Amino acid sequence: MDAPALLVLLKRVLDGLIDRAIRIVSYACDGTEVERAVQRLFLDMCIRQRYKIDNPRAGCDPTVAEFGIYRGQVIAMIQDSKHALKTMRNNLFSGARLLTFGNFVSHYRHIVHIAEGSGSPLFNRDVKKLDRQDDSAALRLFSADVIKYLADHHPDYVGEIVYLFIFGELIDAYQNRSMEHLERIKLALRARYFLDSWETFLKMCGYRKDHYFISREANDILRIIIEGLISLIIIHRDHLPTPAPLLPWLHSSEACEHFFGEARHVVKDFSYLDLIYMIPQLRIKLKHAVHRGTSSDGKARAAGYSHTYFDHDGIDLVALSTYPTDVQISTAAEIAAQEANSLIALLGVNAELLHRPQNIQAPAWLPSIDSWLEDGLGALELDSESDGDDDGLAEAEELQRILEDEETSPISRSERINRKCMDLTSAALAIAAEEAAIVCVAGLCLLCFLLTLFVIFVVKLLLLLTTTN
Repeated sequence: MDAPALLVLLKRVLDGLIDRAIRIVSYACDGTEVERAVQRLFLDMCIRQRYKIDNPRAGCDPTVAEFGIYRGQVIAMIQDSKHALKTMRNNLFSGARLLTFGNFVSHYRHIVHIAEGSGSPLFNRDVKKLDRQDDSAALRLFSADVIKYLADHHPDYVGEIVYLFIFGELIDAYQNRSMEHLERIKLALRARYFLDSWETFLKMCGYRKDHYFISREANDILRIIIEGLISLIIIHRDHLPTPAPLLPWLHSSEACEHFFGEARHVVKDFSYLDLIYMIPQLRIKLKHAVHRGTSSDGKARAAGYSHTYFDHDGIDLVALSTYPTDVQISTAAEIAAQEANSLIALLGVNAELLHRPQNIQAPAWLPSIDSWLEDGLGALELDSESDGDDDGLAEAEELQRILEDEETSPISRSERINRKCMDLTSAALAIAAEEAAIVCVAGLCLLCFLLTLFVIFVVKLLLLLTTTN
């Protein structure tokens, strides 16, 4: 079914619930294109409300959480957090993209190294021939144990460490049973600022987003996840008739999946009539699961869905009933921006240069490799007869002089010197690359010459022995 047809069914469900005095605060989907289109169409037919959080980084767009009012009820658009986690895992494992940020990349082969390592918290089945709908495998990948294992055994895998930390914490903002809502907002904003910086970096460096960034669908899902969490908190704070705790892990499609999963245990390929007759039995099954209050085995492999929405261990209803003020949210945004900038610096990118005013041209700060030379990469010809060694030496000396002056100068460098410094750095790197290539060619020539002498020596020795015999 397409989005307009599903929208008609959605309205019937919402009208039926509202007519029976059931309060609705969210509409959750599991991330498919059609379902996200239904959410957009639903917002179009609602009265829109917005909550804006100013971006602490100058020149950057604010974060706007948008929700709709339908028949007097404020409803947030949500994506299922566990599905989002699996989407981020699948993006990391995709061979169609090389996730690139700063000096580091994140890719599947590094995760294989983790699974194959001694004492790894991952199973081989989590990365090889994996079930892409396995909740437990995705949770293990983004767990604190894996990040600690990376820090201890593969500290050079900075790209994977940052990726798993940022998006694992974002999903934990939904799944944690005791976290304060202010902290949840901070984690969501930190992920938002990191994604914005990632996109800006790729744009400034001339990288294609469809090759070096997460998929368009994943980016849209994360946007809904981030804005949806903020919307839920604001709705519970400002728009409910009576105070109530917010349990964000319940705002998902997990209960529906559990219901249909149990129905398939009764009749594998059931019809609508089968479902009607199953209702009493399914009610007992679901009550048993909720009262038991235990989740699926977290160490299970290739187990598919792991339903935990009824888990209540460590739940803190006081924290879940306490909502931050606008001032506290603004402070959390500043902290989130600082933490995002620190993670960006860890990847080798200066966040202040990345988000400088737009009237400064980007290539002067973050040039693509092809822009280092006036004529592109074609200028790196090993057989060039031009005597540019003296010019290269002079430019290298000028670069060193500028850097020394910068260290001793009490004032910041001017824009002109910044541009000149970057140009000289690029030229110095090009010269170093050319010299390294010349050395390699010279070494190969010398090796070939020595091998030729050895062959001649062996041939003469064999001739001498033959003559003697």
